[in-house]
Amino acid sequence: MQLRTYTHGMLVSFLILTSLSLSCRSQTGEGIAREKKLTIAVIPKSTGAEFWETVEEGAREAAERLNVQMKWEGPLTETELAEQNKIIENMISLQVDGIALAPLNRTAQRRTVERAVQAGIPVVIFDSEIDGDAHVSFVATNNKQGGVLAAQHLAELLGEKKGRVMVLRFVQGTGSTEARAEGFIETAKAAGFEIVADPYPEDATVAGCKKTAANTLEGFVKNNELQLDGIFACNDRSTLGMLAALDDLRKSGVKVNAKFIGFDFTPRLVEAIQQGDIDALIAQNPRKMGRLAVETLVSYLRGQQVPKYIDTGVEVVTRSRLESDPAIRQLVGLKDK
Repeated sequence: MQLRTYTHGMLVSFLILTSLSLSCRSQTGEGIAREKKLTIAVIPKSTGAEFWETVEEGAREAAERLNVQMKWEGPLTETELAEQNKIIENMISLQVDGIALAPLNRTAQRRTVERAVQAGIPVVIFDSEIDGDAHVSFVATNNKQGGVLAAQHLAELLGEKKGRVMVLRFVQGTGSTEARAEGFIETAKAAGFEIVADPYPEDATVAGCKKTAANTLEGFVKNNELQLDGIFACNDRSTLGMLAALDDLRKSGVKVNAKFIGFDFTPRLVEAIQQGDIDALIAQNPRKMGRLAVETLVSYLRGQQVPKYIDTGVEVVTRSRLESDPAIRQLVGLKDK
C-alpha cells in the first residue's frame, strides 16, 4: 500500500511538472510571436516627385521609431497603374505584415486591396480614397475641403467680381485631385463664378501639365490679354506646369491679371508666392501623412483600435502668412526668421 502511494505521488508530480513545462513553452512561443519585428510595405503613387520624397521621410521616421522594417516601393510616375498593382501583388507574395497604400485609381484598385486583405494582410489607405471598406483606415488631407478653401480664397481676392475661372486637373480617376477639383468647382459656382475650362493634363509630368495649360490658356488670349479672372491647379505638378505656362505668356507680351491658386508646395512654388507669381497655395502636410500612415498601420497590427479616418490637415499659404506665421514657414520648409 505504501509503495502504491509513493508511485501515485511520483506520477502526480511528473504530470504537474510536464504541464508547467508545456505552459512555459507556450508562453515563450507567444512572447516570440509578439516580439517578432514587423515588416510593412508603404506604396506611394510615385517615387519621382518632391511631395512623395517628403512623405517617405515621415514614413521612415515613424518606422524607425516604432522598430519595424519598412519596404518603400512605388511606380516612377502617377500614370503607371499596372506597375503599382504589380508592386502590391509582390508584397502579398512576400507576406508582409501590412500595407500602407496611396492608390492611383479609387475604383480600379478596389479588388487589389481586397485580395491583400483576403490574404491576411491589413491595408491602410493614405493620400487618396479607394472604393469599398476592406481597408482598416484612411489617412489623408480632406481634399474636397482643400478645393473649397481655394475657391473661398479666390472669392476673397476678387471681391465683388464674378469672373471666368479655369481649373487644371490632374490624372483622371485619382481620388485626391478629383476631390479637390470637385470642392473648388462646386464652391466657385455657388459664389457666382463661371468655370470656362477644366482639362486633364496630357500626362502626370510637369511638362505634360505645362503643355495642356499652355494649349488651354491660348484659347483665352484676346487683344494680347488673358481673358481669365482666376486659375486653380490641383496638385504640385499641375501648379508647376501652369506657373511655367503663365510665365511664357508674360514673356511673350501677353497681359496676365488672373489670380492664381495652386495646391501643394515645393521650393519653386514657395519662391513663386514670395515673388507674387502665385497668389496662394493650398498646402497639405506630406511628412505628417507618411508618419501617420505608418503609425496607424503598426498600431492596428499590434492589436490597437484605429480611427476609420484620420485628417492630416490643410492650410492656405499666402505671402503674408509666410512672412508672419512661423508654423506656416515650418510647414513649407522655410527657416524661422
